[in-house]
Amino acid sequence: MEVIWNEVSSATIPEFYCGKVTRSIVGEHRGTMVPIPGRDGAWYFPEERGRRLITLQCWVMIDEVDPISRRDAFREVADWLDVNQEAKLELADMPGKYYMGVLMDPPEPDEWREVGTFDLEFSVQPYAYSDNATSIQWDVNQNDSWTYDFDIVAATYPIIEVTNMGASSIDGMILGINDAFLSYAGSIGVGQTITINSIGMAVLVGTNDDVMLTGVYDPGDLIMATVSGSFPILMPGVNDLSVAGSDATDDLRVKIYYRKRYRD
Repeated sequence: MEVIWNEVSSATIPEFYCGKVTRSIVGEHRGTMVPIPGRDGAWYFPEERGRRLITLQCWVMIDEVDPISRRDAFREVADWLDVNQEAKLELADMPGKYYMGVLMDPPEPDEWREVGTFDLEFSVQPYAYSDNATSIQWDVNQNDSWTYDFDIVAATYPIIEVTNMGASSIDGMILGINDAFLSYAGSIGVGQTITINSIGMAVLVGTNDDVMLTGVYDPGDLIMATVSGSFPILMPGVNDLSVAGSDATDDLRVKIYYRKRYRD
């Protein structure tokens, strides 16, 4: 099976093969149980799921008994694996999706004659991600509300553009998604866009330039002085959305970018 690690395919090493994959079904348990004196059992404090473990059964096989060629192939595998940061892990049985993970303890291969066998363990985030970001937009008036199902399985941090499509400036607005309301008290000029980056927890002037949706932004674009409230989060199922501001007749364009996550 082809494995792409940090954008490089295992197929670039002809002697290297990846076989059986073992995955944790869900992320590790991170809740806390606190015993209470004089009471049976314990109080349980829930927490979001932790990371998952993915194990790959791998081997190196050369055409003939040649320890030098076998070691050369292992050196290529080591170069392929040696990534010091969290990176994309793509498996051939999950087209269009990827994990974000890190390589755990380096393997100690069992080498003999033409073959060397070993397991690779990756610690990954609890959900897989879609290769492509999703975006959706609405043209609304201020003081409008509506609902939408974003077709997601877990809470998701979006990036949201709000553009003034009206004929005059707007003196502030409040964007609401479910129970989170974020207020911006600054002016939004005609045709101007502000970007609410819930991943990086920042409000910025201008359109979104974080195309990979990682939360990065240019600090020079920050406009946080008049910002208050909570950054919005998309939830599974139907979400309640609203905008409210200084003039109910002004037109706004709300565009939401997000990356779907999966339980694969």
